[in-house]
Amino acid sequence: MKRKSLFLGWLCLPLLVLVAGFGPGWASEVSVEHRKLFTADATPVEPEKYEAEFAYRYAWADKVWDGEGRSGDRRRRQEQAAGLTLVAGLLRDLDFSIALDYLWIKDEENLGPTKGNGLGDLGLGIRYRFLNREDKKWELAWISALTVPSGSRSDLNRLGTGQEYWSWVNALVATKDWGRLTANGEIGYSFPFGDARGRARGSLSLNLAMGYQVWSWLQPELEMNFSKDFVSEGEAAQVLALAAGLVMPVHERLQIHLGVQQGIWGRNADQGKLILLTVKTAF
Repeated sequence: MKRKSLFLGWLCLPLLVLVAGFGPGWASEVSVEHRKLFTADATPVEPEKYEAEFAYRYAWADKVWDGEGRSGDRRRRQEQAAGLTLVAGLLRDLDFSIALDYLWIKDEENLGPTKGNGLGDLGLGIRYRFLNREDKKWELAWISALTVPSGSRSDLNRLGTGQEYWSWVNALVATKDWGRLTANGEIGYSFPFGDARGRARGSLSLNLAMGYQVWSWLQPELEMNFSKDFVSEGEAAQVLALAAGLVMPVHERLQIHLGVQQGIWGRNADQGKLILLTVKTAF
């Protein structure tokens, strides 16, 4: 009960900070930050500029949804990941990113090995902003990313840290501002390929995020994240999650992101929770 109350408290924190922002001087102009925790944004890194993102996430699940959406107990599954993402601005509307994690995983319900650690899969991506209406304060971008199965495979001694097959993600991303209020929307599909994909036939993702720039250094934000897998046979997983967090551009070259995510509905999937801490620097 204490763990659940603490998690709900974190979800409410951005709203409390948002209310606190409506004090003296709240109407002054501030620069709105478009980035969110789990939803992509359409604003690329400027040409000849670079960003480095250091992230740590901790995810766990003690519950699972069946095919009818009923929740039941499961033995604990948890994952920790520490990662680095580098982004380079190539052109005014185009940037390139490369990302890699190191993971520690544990699944007490697995019939074989229950632990594993090692490098995860390598991610390579581009973001192309094809529409930028500065007068209307909205942008549209296409994101295309390739996942290279560089992570370890599961064997008799340890759990694997990679998905074991190649995949290609394409997403349409929109960003819109209304004064201090900012919103991001994302719809994407991941195409798996290669013999190792097994039953996997793709994954649809839908994300929506809204934030409010209380001060120049603080934006509380809320998100809704949905994913649905497609398989050649059997029942596929579906998950709807809510997230809340703080986007903190504390300096022109430094940002700190802190957030939580909670699965609220699903089918054939773990009912998971996640904590995320990200530090970004520009140079």
